[in-house]
Amino acid sequence: MLPETLPTDPEELERLYHAYLSSVQVDRADLERLTRARLSAWGYDPEQVTSEQLLVLMEESMHHLLLNLYGAMDSAPDDNLRAQLEEIAMQAEELREQIGQVLGESRA
Repeated sequence: MLPETLPTDPEELERLYHAYLSSVQVDRADLERLTRARLSAWGYDPEQVTSEQLLVLMEESMHHLLLNLYGAMDSAPDDNLRAQLEEIAMQAEELREQIGQVLGESRA
């Protein structure tokens, strides 16, 4: 359960976000409220996010996802899990590349 009043500090919001996602029950409304607070803390207006801003956020999220995947691959307990993680990382790399292409096109 999220606190009634969310913090405004981006780092506190990140910690709260990761703790909340690791909880057993994630409420969609609370997750949306937390996401809006994070966007605001990063300087975005949650009601006016442009497509370019959204693509930049997606690209950054993919970067963080890939870092986590590579870390998980390094600590995979067996070859089977490592191979599965490698496949997911390849798909994530492709998606990040596609997002980058769309972002580049939107800036042209």
